Amino acid sequence: MRYPFYVLALLMFLAVAVQYNDPDGPLWMVYYGVPMVWCALAAVRPALFANTAVRGLLAASVAAAVALTAWYWPTSAGFWHERVWQMGMTDPQAAQIAEEAREGMGMMIATTVLLIVAIWTFTTRAQRQVTVS
Repeated sequence: MRYPFYVLALLMFLAVAVQYNDPDGPLWMVYYGVPMVWCALAAVRPALFANTAVRGLLAASVAAAVALTAWYWPTSAGFWHERVWQMGMTDPQAAQIAEEAREGMGMMIATTVLLIVAIWTFTTRAQRQVTVS
């Protein structure tokens, strides 16, 4: 399962990288960076997830992401349609609606990636044992 986590970590890194020119870019770098770090850890150090504290931090990250997804959930109808995303390109008044849709979808992606890591962690926990020396 390591390779899918490498791919997800790379995709989240790209999401972080494209935030450089966004007015609230640092905030979104954190939102995308947290799933990136969890994916990287799952790819590079999967045994780390046998630790109860690490699983607790992951669960807290998932809970925070779910809460942020609810906060950023777009209110516009059909927010998943491309026409909603592009409204801000032609109509300045619609720019806020388009930005809201983009932010909501971005948070949904970040939460989905975190959920993938969490599901993998909590369903394969019994297979990983911490060796105490």
